[in-house]
Amino acid sequence: MKVTETDIAIIGAGPAGLSAAIAAAQSGARVVVVDEYSKPGGQYFRQPQARFNRINESFLGKSYQASKPVLQAVTTNDRITVRPNTLVWGAFDEGLLELECDNQCERLVSKKIIVATGAYERPIPFSGWTLPGVTTAGAAQTMLKAQFVLPGKRILMSGTGPFQLPVATQLVQAGGEVVEILETLSARDFFRPFPKPWLHIDKLLEARTYFTTLLRHRVPLRYGQRVIEARGEGRLEEVVIAPVDEHGRPLRQNTRTVAVDSLLTNFGFIPSLQLVRLLGCETKWDDAGACWVAASDADQRSNLPNVLLAGEVTGVAGHKVAMAEGTIAGLTAAVDLGLISEAKHAELSAEARGRRARYQAFADYLKVNFKPAASLYDDIAGETIVCRCEEVTADQIIQVSTEWKGSLRAIKQCTRAGMGQCQGRICEHTVARIAARISGDTLEKTGRDTPRPQIKPVSLEALSESIPEKVDR
Repeated sequence: MKVTETDIAIIGAGPAGLSAAIAAAQSGARVVVVDEYSKPGGQYFRQPQARFNRINESFLGKSYQASKPVLQAVTTNDRITVRPNTLVWGAFDEGLLELECDNQCERLVSKKIIVATGAYERPIPFSGWTLPGVTTAGAAQTMLKAQFVLPGKRILMSGTGPFQLPVATQLVQAGGEVVEILETLSARDFFRPFPKPWLHIDKLLEARTYFTTLLRHRVPLRYGQRVIEARGEGRLEEVVIAPVDEHGRPLRQNTRTVAVDSLLTNFGFIPSLQLVRLLGCETKWDDAGACWVAASDADQRSNLPNVLLAGEVTGVAGHKVAMAEGTIAGLTAAVDLGLISEAKHAELSAEARGRRARYQAFADYLKVNFKPAASLYDDIAGETIVCRCEEVTADQIIQVSTEWKGSLRAIKQCTRAGMGQCQGRICEHTVARIAARISGDTLEKTGRDTPRPQIKPVSLEALSESIPEKVDR
């Protein structure tokens, strides 16, 4: 087995990971950035596939232009090695990461690890959500950015929060037909004023651009409504829409049906903590964001001496906060390795700390005001599939949860929910919600199931090679 040694290993090549790599390398560290996708950039800096020679930048969004100087700084620094198409599937010993690339297992040994694994969309099941044609807004954005593919001909979006607006804008600019955008919140709640708006003029101007573009393409935005059912024979053909009350509960006596072939949902994002938890880093419940987050100090250090955290793993706050945290984490790793002084660390990180504080305040406003209503989970019942990998229904989870007083371990052992290929990323949050409702406990007390390697699928052929043979220095 190939074993590579470096000063700093960074997991995740999104805004946080790339910013950490730049800061650490400029401080004199050798850095290896590992990412499972074919190109660095993460979701926000998502890059088109290499085979596309002609790129229409107009619908890739401003993130594509913003990615250029970051990627340039990474690719031109000889202290930074980027490992695309490489999966981190496990971590067992201090400073040692288990990798898989091209169906071969490798090991990466480092003095410091920076985890910047980002976040993923919060899945909330509903009747018909497993039909082909139903996906998330983020997945549709990835298809468009990376492959220039539209998710369908007649697209409807449903969810809560501002993320639907840039995705819809990119879709219509690329020639897609977005028939409606449904927002669960009322218009009054959606446009609730936020504190110190003069500090976020850039955000207001960005929002105005989205609204103007959608108005020009005659895309209706309907507030206080959501999709409650997707229907079709073999694929999506229509959706059932209901208005909701002030608590987000559907008023089923006033439903309507719309014919579409693509439904995009988004109810915000939750941190990707599988590797963080496998490493043994401390996590905490964030009630405002209704999710677990990784705990870090002001310098992005975790409770483990060799692990730092940056970006959405510490709380979903957007790419600007992620980049600031990445810079701070890279500099902190460098000072811990003795490559720069404490005074230099304070000097170099001051600007990033200012950016982090400024944009974190705006992120805190978003997560409080756009937190999905608990009632969205109350409708999940009957034959609605919750665990897609193992095809476990809501009724099965409710039954076991009732018998075992909301025990997540019992639910997993009795139903296999969370034991499939995604290892609970899709269903864990919903299972915990159902268990908490049945037991009457808080989500924090209900907790989570124990993470297990492999955190993502690895073939037996790749795992069969387990004896180190070569060390690249």
